[in-house]
Amino acid sequence: MALLKGLKLTLRSMGPKYVANEIIRRIAGIPYTYNGILIKDDATFLLVRRLAYKGSVWRQGDEVFFRSELGIFAVPYKDIQLLYPLVGENFEEMYGYLDVRGKVVSDIGSYLGETTVLFARMGSRHIHAYEPVYYRLLERNLRLNNVTNATAHPYGVSIEGDVYGVTLDGTASGVRIGDIKIRTKPIGDAIVDVVKMDCEGCEWALLTLTCQEIRRAEEYAIEIHGPEPLLVRKMEKCGFRAERIWRSNHILIYLSIWHFKRL
Repeated sequence: MALLKGLKLTLRSMGPKYVANEIIRRIAGIPYTYNGILIKDDATFLLVRRLAYKGSVWRQGDEVFFRSELGIFAVPYKDIQLLYPLVGENFEEMYGYLDVRGKVVSDIGSYLGETTVLFARMGSRHIHAYEPVYYRLLERNLRLNNVTNATAHPYGVSIEGDVYGVTLDGTASGVRIGDIKIRTKPIGDAIVDVVKMDCEGCEWALLTLTCQEIRRAEEYAIEIHGPEPLLVRKMEKCGFRAERIWRSNHILIYLSIWHFKRL
Protein backbone atom coordinates (compact mmCIF):
# COMPACT_ATOMS: atom_id res chain seq x y z
CA MET A 1 0.00 0.00 0.00
CA ALA A 2 2.79 2.45 0.92
CA LEU A 3 4.65 1.60 -2.31
CA LEU A 4 1.55 2.25 -4.41
CA LYS A 5 0.92 5.54 -2.62
CA GLY A 6 4.53 6.57 -3.25
CA LEU A 7 4.27 5.72 -6.96
CA LYS A 8 1.08 7.79 -7.28
CA LEU A 9 2.73 10.73 -5.54
CA THR A 10 5.77 10.52 -7.82
CA LEU A 11 3.53 10.32 -10.89
CA ARG A 12 1.51 13.34 -9.78
CA SER A 13 4.43 15.53 -8.77
CA MET A 14 7.19 14.53 -11.22
CA GLY A 15 5.53 12.66 -14.10
CA PRO A 16 5.69 9.12 -15.62
CA LYS A 17 9.25 9.50 -16.91
CA TYR A 18 10.57 9.94 -13.40
CA VAL A 19 8.53 7.07 -12.01
CA ALA A 20 10.48 4.84 -14.41
CA ASN A 21 13.78 6.57 -13.61
CA GLU A 22 13.25 6.12 -9.88
CA ILE A 23 12.41 2.43 -10.24
CA ILE A 24 15.62 1.92 -12.26
CA ARG A 25 17.64 3.87 -9.68
CA ARG A 26 16.35 1.76 -6.82
CA ILE A 27 16.89 -1.53 -8.65
CA ALA A 28 20.08 -0.88 -10.60
CA GLY A 29 21.56 2.07 -8.70
CA ILE A 30 21.60 4.30 -11.79
CA PRO A 31 21.19 8.01 -10.89
CA TYR A 32 19.28 10.49 -13.04
CA THR A 33 18.57 14.22 -13.13
CA TYR A 34 15.37 16.14 -12.53
CA ASN A 35 15.45 19.73 -13.80
CA GLY A 36 19.23 19.68 -13.45
CA ILE A 37 19.22 18.13 -9.94
CA LEU A 38 21.10 14.84 -9.60
CA ILE A 39 18.95 12.17 -7.93
CA LYS A 40 21.41 9.64 -6.55
CA ASP A 41 19.99 8.72 -3.13
CA ASP A 42 16.67 8.36 -1.33
CA ALA A 43 17.02 11.57 0.68
CA THR A 44 17.42 13.73 -2.43
CA PHE A 45 14.59 11.95 -4.24
CA LEU A 46 12.15 12.36 -1.35
CA LEU A 47 12.99 16.04 -0.98
CA VAL A 48 12.75 16.80 -4.70
CA ARG A 49 9.44 14.95 -4.92
CA ARG A 50 7.99 17.00 -2.06
CA LEU A 51 9.28 20.23 -3.58
CA ALA A 52 7.81 19.33 -6.97
CA TYR A 53 4.49 18.43 -5.34
CA LYS A 54 4.30 21.76 -3.49
CA GLY A 55 5.52 23.89 -6.38
CA SER A 56 8.42 23.73 -8.83
CA VAL A 57 12.12 23.07 -8.28
CA TRP A 58 15.11 23.37 -10.59
CA ARG A 59 18.86 23.87 -10.67
CA GLN A 60 20.45 26.92 -12.24
CA GLY A 61 24.22 27.10 -12.01
CA ASP A 62 25.35 26.54 -8.44
CA GLU A 63 21.90 27.17 -6.95
CA VAL A 64 18.63 25.29 -6.53
CA PHE A 65 15.42 27.29 -6.79
CA PHE A 66 12.05 26.43 -5.28
CA ARG A 67 8.91 28.31 -6.25
CA SER A 68 5.73 27.92 -4.19
CA GLU A 69 2.56 29.92 -3.56
CA LEU A 70 4.52 31.92 -0.98
CA GLY A 71 7.40 32.94 -3.22
CA ILE A 72 10.72 31.82 -4.68
CA PHE A 73 13.69 30.65 -2.62
CA ALA A 74 17.24 29.71 -3.53
CA VAL A 75 19.98 27.77 -1.75
CA PRO A 76 23.40 26.51 -2.89
CA TYR A 77 23.09 23.28 -4.84
CA LYS A 78 25.33 21.48 -2.36
CA ASP A 79 22.93 22.52 0.45
CA ILE A 80 19.67 21.48 -1.21
CA GLN A 81 18.47 19.82 2.03
CA LEU A 82 18.07 23.31 3.52
CA LEU A 83 14.84 23.54 1.52
CA TYR A 84 13.16 20.77 3.50
CA PRO A 85 11.47 23.04 6.11
CA LEU A 86 9.82 24.99 3.29
CA VAL A 87 7.72 21.94 2.43
CA GLY A 88 7.63 20.39 5.90
CA GLU A 89 5.85 23.29 7.60
CA ASN A 90 2.66 25.27 6.92
CA PHE A 91 3.63 28.87 7.63
CA GLU A 92 0.11 30.20 7.08
CA GLU A 93 -1.18 27.98 9.89
CA MET A 94 1.81 28.70 12.10
CA TYR A 95 1.77 32.51 11.80
CA GLY A 96 -1.08 33.67 9.55
CA TYR A 97 -3.25 34.67 12.55
CA LEU A 98 -0.89 37.48 13.57
CA ASP A 99 -2.20 41.00 13.00
CA VAL A 100 0.82 42.48 11.23
CA ARG A 101 -0.83 44.85 8.73
CA GLY A 102 0.76 48.29 9.00
CA LYS A 103 2.94 47.19 11.92
CA VAL A 104 6.63 46.62 12.61
CA VAL A 105 7.51 42.94 13.01
CA SER A 106 10.53 41.19 14.51
CA ASP A 107 11.10 37.90 12.71
CA ILE A 108 13.53 36.21 15.08
CA GLY A 109 14.91 33.11 13.40
CA SER A 110 14.22 34.05 9.78
CA TYR A 111 16.07 31.05 8.27
CA LEU A 112 15.79 31.39 4.47
CA GLY A 113 13.37 34.31 4.66
CA GLU A 114 10.14 32.36 4.27
CA THR A 115 8.36 33.99 7.22
CA THR A 116 9.78 37.41 6.39
CA VAL A 117 8.27 37.07 2.91
CA LEU A 118 4.99 35.93 4.49
CA PHE A 119 4.82 38.97 6.78
CA ALA A 120 5.60 41.27 3.85
CA ARG A 121 2.75 39.65 1.87
CA MET A 122 0.47 40.16 4.90
CA GLY A 123 1.04 43.92 4.82
CA SER A 124 3.68 44.60 7.47
CA ARG A 125 5.04 48.12 7.50
CA HIS A 126 8.56 46.87 8.19
CA ILE A 127 10.16 43.57 9.20
CA HIS A 128 13.38 43.17 11.17
CA ALA A 129 14.67 39.72 10.19
CA TYR A 130 17.18 38.19 12.61
CA GLU A 131 19.22 35.28 11.24
CA PRO A 132 22.74 34.60 12.54
CA VAL A 133 23.52 31.47 10.48
CA TYR A 134 21.83 31.78 7.07
CA TYR A 135 22.03 35.56 6.82
CA ARG A 136 23.37 35.64 3.24
CA LEU A 137 20.65 33.27 2.02
CA LEU A 138 18.06 35.40 3.81
CA GLU A 139 19.32 38.48 1.94
CA ARG A 140 19.32 36.59 -1.36
CA ASN A 141 15.74 35.42 -0.95
CA LEU A 142 14.43 38.80 0.11
CA ARG A 143 15.82 40.20 -3.14
CA LEU A 144 14.33 37.34 -5.16
CA ASN A 145 10.90 38.13 -3.72
CA ASN A 146 11.26 41.91 -4.09
CA VAL A 147 10.82 42.46 -0.36
CA THR A 148 11.98 46.03 0.18
CA ASN A 149 10.44 46.72 3.59
CA ALA A 150 12.70 44.39 5.58
CA THR A 151 16.07 44.75 7.29
CA ALA A 152 18.19 41.60 7.55
CA HIS A 153 20.27 41.40 10.73
CA PRO A 154 23.24 38.96 10.80
CA TYR A 155 22.76 38.01 14.44
CA GLY A 156 20.34 36.35 16.81
CA VAL A 157 18.92 37.56 20.10
CA SER A 158 19.76 36.51 23.63
CA ILE A 159 20.02 37.84 27.17
CA GLU A 160 22.83 40.16 26.05
CA GLY A 161 25.07 40.94 23.14
CA ASP A 162 27.64 38.15 22.92
CA VAL A 163 29.12 35.38 20.78
CA TYR A 164 27.89 31.83 21.36
CA GLY A 165 28.90 28.42 20.05
CA VAL A 166 25.81 26.40 19.04
CA THR A 167 24.96 23.35 16.96
CA LEU A 168 23.09 22.98 13.66
CA ASP A 169 21.57 19.57 14.27
CA GLY A 170 17.85 20.28 14.26
CA THR A 171 15.23 21.10 16.87
CA ALA A 172 16.45 23.13 19.88
CA SER A 173 19.94 23.34 18.40
CA GLY A 174 20.36 26.74 20.01
CA VAL A 175 20.29 25.27 23.52
CA ARG A 176 23.25 22.95 22.92
CA ILE A 177 26.87 24.02 22.82
CA GLY A 178 28.61 23.48 19.50
CA ASP A 179 31.20 24.80 17.07
CA ILE A 180 28.99 27.21 15.09
CA LYS A 181 29.69 30.74 16.31
CA ILE A 182 26.79 33.20 16.25
CA ARG A 183 26.55 36.82 17.32
CA THR A 184 23.61 38.01 19.42
CA LYS A 185 21.99 41.25 20.46
CA PRO A 186 19.94 41.83 23.65
CA ILE A 187 16.42 40.55 23.24
CA GLY A 188 14.98 43.80 24.51
CA ASP A 189 16.26 45.52 21.36
CA ALA A 190 14.03 43.27 19.24
CA ILE A 191 10.68 43.96 20.94
CA VAL A 192 8.47 45.81 18.45
CA ASP A 193 4.74 45.74 17.58
CA VAL A 194 4.65 42.03 16.72
CA VAL A 195 7.30 39.42 17.55
CA LYS A 196 7.72 35.98 16.00
CA MET A 197 10.30 33.68 17.60
CA ASP A 198 11.49 30.43 16.08
CA CYS A 199 15.08 30.56 17.25
CA GLU A 200 15.75 27.07 18.62
CA GLY A 201 15.94 28.11 22.25
CA CYS A 202 16.50 31.86 22.39
CA GLU A 203 12.87 32.38 23.45
CA TRP A 204 13.91 31.68 27.04
CA ALA A 205 15.68 35.05 27.12
CA LEU A 206 12.18 36.57 27.49
CA LEU A 207 12.23 35.44 31.11
CA THR A 208 14.90 38.07 31.82
CA LEU A 209 12.69 40.97 30.69
CA THR A 210 10.27 42.95 32.82
CA CYS A 211 6.58 42.92 31.99
CA GLN A 212 6.89 46.57 30.95
CA GLU A 213 9.48 45.56 28.35
CA ILE A 214 7.50 42.55 27.14
CA ARG A 215 4.32 44.60 26.80
CA ARG A 216 5.92 46.85 24.21
CA ALA A 217 4.71 44.20 21.75
CA GLU A 218 1.02 43.61 21.06
CA GLU A 219 1.43 40.00 19.94
CA TYR A 220 3.94 37.17 20.05
CA ALA A 221 4.12 33.90 18.16
CA ILE A 222 6.68 31.75 19.96
CA GLU A 223 7.96 28.27 19.23
CA ILE A 224 8.81 26.93 22.69
CA HIS A 225 11.57 24.35 22.95
CA GLY A 226 11.18 22.49 26.21
CA PRO A 227 8.77 22.99 29.14
CA GLU A 228 5.80 25.23 28.38
CA PRO A 229 4.61 26.35 31.86
CA LEU A 230 7.44 28.74 32.75
CA LEU A 231 7.23 30.88 29.63
CA VAL A 232 3.45 30.66 29.28
CA ARG A 233 2.92 31.73 32.89
CA LYS A 234 5.38 34.60 32.49
CA MET A 235 3.41 35.92 29.52
CA GLU A 236 0.10 35.52 31.36
CA LYS A 237 1.42 37.45 34.35
CA CYS A 238 2.46 40.21 31.97
CA GLY A 239 -1.10 40.52 30.73
CA PHE A 240 -1.20 38.33 27.62
CA ARG A 241 -3.82 35.81 26.59
CA ALA A 242 -2.13 32.48 25.82
CA GLU A 243 -3.25 30.06 23.13
CA ARG A 244 -1.46 26.93 22.00
CA ILE A 245 -1.39 26.73 18.20
CA TRP A 246 0.46 23.46 17.82
CA ARG A 247 2.33 20.82 19.82
CA SER A 248 4.55 17.97 18.66
CA ASN A 249 3.09 14.50 19.13
CA HIS A 250 6.55 12.95 19.43
CA ILE A 251 7.06 11.66 22.96
CA LEU A 252 10.72 12.74 23.05
CA ILE A 253 10.33 16.18 21.41
CA TYR A 254 9.06 18.96 23.68
CA LEU A 255 8.08 21.48 21.02
CA SER A 256 5.05 23.75 20.71
CA ILE A 257 3.91 27.01 19.13
CA TRP A 258 2.04 29.55 21.24
CA HIS A 259 0.19 32.76 20.40
CA PHE A 260 0.26 35.49 23.03
CA LYS A 261 -1.97 38.57 22.57
CA ARG A 262 -1.82 41.56 24.89
CA LEU A 263 -5.07 42.11 26.79
